[in-house]
Order: sequence, then structure tokens, then C-alpha cells
Amino acid sequence: MSWLLSRYGNRTVTYSNMGQYSGSMGVTLLWILLWISRSGQGLSAEQLSKKIVFLAETNDNNRVTLQVSPAVPKGTAHQWMWTSHDGRHSNTSVAQITSSMNRSPSWNTQAPFSQGTGYDLSMQTKQENAGEFVLMQTKPASAVLARFEVFSFVVKATPNYYGNKVYLGSDVSVLCEVSHIPDGAILQWERDGDSTSNTTLFYNKRAHMIIHTVDQNYQGRSNCSFRLNGQLLSTVYTTLNVQTGTFSNPLIHLFRESSNSSEVKLICRSSSPSSSYRRAEWTVSRSTTSVTLTSSDKVRSDRFSSPSFNGHDFPLHVSPVTFEDSGVFTCFFEQHRFSSVKITTIRVSESGGPPGGQPVVVRCEVSEVSTDPVTLAWMRMEGSRWLLVKQDVLTKSHPNRTLSVTLPSLRSDQLHWQCAVFTEGMLRMTASLTLTLPTQTTMSSMTDDCLWTVVIVGCIAMVVAGVLVGALVFYLKRKKTAVTNLPLTQKNDPVYDNATDPRRDQESQKGQTGEDENEEVHYSEFALGEPRLGDTNRVTARSNQVRIALY
Repeated sequence: MSWLLSRYGNRTVTYSNMGQYSGSMGVTLLWILLWISRSGQGLSAEQLSKKIVFLAETNDNNRVTLQVSPAVPKGTAHQWMWTSHDGRHSNTSVAQITSSMNRSPSWNTQAPFSQGTGYDLSMQTKQENAGEFVLMQTKPASAVLARFEVFSFVVKATPNYYGNKVYLGSDVSVLCEVSHIPDGAILQWERDGDSTSNTTLFYNKRAHMIIHTVDQNYQGRSNCSFRLNGQLLSTVYTTLNVQTGTFSNPLIHLFRESSNSSEVKLICRSSSPSSSYRRAEWTVSRSTTSVTLTSSDKVRSDRFSSPSFNGHDFPLHVSPVTFEDSGVFTCFFEQHRFSSVKITTIRVSESGGPPGGQPVVVRCEVSEVSTDPVTLAWMRMEGSRWLLVKQDVLTKSHPNRTLSVTLPSLRSDQLHWQCAVFTEGMLRMTASLTLTLPTQTTMSSMTDDCLWTVVIVGCIAMVVAGVLVGALVFYLKRKKTAVTNLPLTQKNDPVYDNATDPRRDQESQKGQTGEDENEEVHYSEFALGEPRLGDTNRVTARSNQVRIALY
């Protein structure tokens, strides 16, 4: 992999084509003065906003120089002020310059800065030297003459190389870091001018990129671009050269998420397409056991599959990846080991939460931690950038392999989470987790359903109550009417319900000629008391009730 830094900036602004003007000499001189004034303002503005980017290196011989036009400094005393991007220094005087008409400027500098040509300031290309530099005139009057914003670039990559080539089937992780991200700045990895489709992550002034399971399709150039307000300031290029076979590979370590949609492809390939091996197989080792997953005789087993063996290429496809798939996968061509890959699995989960506003716990768990420490970091999306919430460094002796974050209550700005896995400061994989809140529509629907239920139950209850009350009133009214229509002599006489008076029946059958035969007959049933002693005109009932006809 090779790096190349391209710089943009320090441009010279030239004003020309002012036009032709005619008229009196006074008008011509006025236009000349205006042109000089405009040119001077343009030059000053350009000097006050110069931006320089350098690639941070460990070589002490490489330097960067802040160049100042000889015509700019005036006066007899000047100084360079420095505010570092890392916050260690603020408005620190790093160089004092005195001058006169008869001799060259005299410098007094502070390490690691040194005198350049004229009033230029020189420094080593160290990351800690980046910052804002201001050249000031201190005598006879104080004034700002030039201002520079100096950014440092740091580029790193995982050491997955044999010579200058990347191991076939490995994960390549690269990062570029800039010393300061001002408002309006964008730092991102691109491939052929477009944003890469590989795993990318930007946080803490770093842009990370992972190219999973590299092969010849990923050969070529990728670049990390630094833009400010749409203007490209610099680009770091990286070129990938990938091996053609896996035979010389060491143990490759891959991190993969375990989920229903996750998958991994393990490459096992001879560098010579003309190879004609007769048998191939993939095995997995966990603890002390080893199991054959696929072979040239059996190309599919549960979630593990391989294509037909063509004599030189026999990849293994695992889908979906489960948390228990952690282990060492080995490929053999006949009795020769051609590839060995260690997989460490990661899973994310949530628990708790609504209903009732219960706390939510998000968890990120790693299947194992070997010799190299592993850093787990929970990040939450804030705007368009990831905010680090919590991180922990896990070691082989660490009693817990889980990183948890507890949210007392879930809010709308806490829905998008990502667990990032780092080794030696390099991103190895990310696992996303999206939480959900009951929407306003759902809550309104639930409220409306409850309201309709209450209304319907209330209406039914009112109807039933109305029917019962109406029936009771009707019954009481009929009872009162029947008692009122009895003859006065019979109201206190004891009779029995459901009994018939024979003499009255006979009289009724004979009828009374003077009365209307169609007269309606009314009946009423009610309980009466016992008969009085000595009353011989009453009929003893054959039952305990009397039915009386009223005319």
C-alpha cells in the first residue's frame, strides 16, 4: 500500500481586466486609487485565510514552511503566535523578530519552530505542530499581518501485508485523521470519486474504512478527502495490491456480526489457476474438537456451503452467521493447508423499554478475547455524526465480554446505535442497533379505541337501565289501577287469587239485558287477607288465590 498527499490552496489572486476609462485626469487618478485599494484588500484577505495541509511523518528532516510576502511586514518588531489544535498551547509566542532599515531581521524562536527565509516560519511535519499561526506586528503599532490554518494528516492501515501486497481474503482497515475539523469540514473515504460502499465510520476527527474479504476486485486506489465548505483542501491516496493465492497466508483474524442477515465468505485459493488438486475440505476447530463442514464430496451442510471444487479454488460461504460460529476455520487441498481463518463473532441486543417508560439496556457482546486486547465502543447518532457514549478495553483475563449502556427512558434522539470493535486503534467491524418508540399515530389509535369502548359500554348500560326502569314503572302503574277499580265493599274483603265464585259466574253468564254485551272485562290478580269470622255470604276458595272479574 502506498500513500500520496495532494495539496490544494495557497492560491494567488490576480485582479485584471479593469477596463478602459476616459475623461479628465482627476477621474483617471481616482480609478487608479480605487484599483490599488481593491487589490490591497484582496491580497490582505488572502493572506489572512491561508490553509496548509501536511502529512504527519516521523522523519525529522521533513518540514513545512509558512511563507510570507516580503512586502507585507512593516514596522520594527514582529512575532509569530501559535494555538495548537490539540489544545496544549493557546496564543503562545513561538518567534520574536526585530528589524531595522540597516540590518536583516533578528530571530528568537522556540523549538520545534525555526527561522525560514525572511519572515517565514518553518516547522517539522509532526502531528502535534498543527494549529493556527498568526504573524503580528508589535511595533510601532499592533496589527495582524498574516494568518495560517495548518492541518496535519495521519494515515494508518492494518498490517495485513506480505511484502507490498495485501493477504487475499483478509480485512483491510485504514484510517485517516486530521488535526482539526472546523465547521463545514468533511473528511471521508472515497473510491473513484464516489463514497465507498464498504464499512465506514467517522468520529473523533477520524475517518475509518474497512474492506471486508479483499480480493482482486478491490485492487486500485482509494482516497481520503478533506473538504472545507465544498472546497477540496487535500487528498490522501492509498493503493491496494492483493495476493493471488492464500497458501502463504498466516492466520487471518476476522470479526463478524451474528444476525439473521449476516454472512461471511472465506477464501481458499491456489495462486496457479492450472493447479489440479483432487480433493478439498473446510474444517472448524473449537476447543479440542474439529468438524468437517464442506468438502469436494459434500458441498453443503446446514448453513455452510461451497461450490464444486475446480482443482484450485474452494471458498466457504456461511449464512447466517451465529454467535456460536466463533472458531478457527481451516482449508485443505489434499493434505496441504491452504488457508486458516479465525472468526470472532459480535452480537448486539436490547431489553426493557416501553410500555410504561421502563429503562432500556443495549448490550454488545464479543464471543472471545485472545491475546490482543479488544476495545468495544457504543456510539449514538447525533445529527450526522457518531457520538461516543461508552467504551471499554477487554483483555483475555477480563471477566466480562459485554459492554452495556442503560437508558433511564427512551427518547426520539436515542434510537440509532452502533457498537464498534477496535484492535490497536483500528476499526474491525460495526454492528448497528435501531430502537423504536410507539408512534403518535399508534398512541392516538389506542386512545380512540379505548374511548369508543367506553362510549359503547356506557350506551348499552343506559339502554338496559332505561328498559328496567320503564318495566318497573309500568308494573307499578298497572297494580295501582287495579286496586283503584275494586268496589268499595270489596277492597277490604279477603278473597283468594286464582279461585272462581260459582254464583258470580252464573250471574255473569245470564247477563244483564240493560248492559252492553261488548263491554270490556278487566282482570287483576292480587293477594288478599283472611276472611272475617261470621261472614256467611263469602265463598270458601278451592285454592289460595282468587281471580276477580271487574266490570
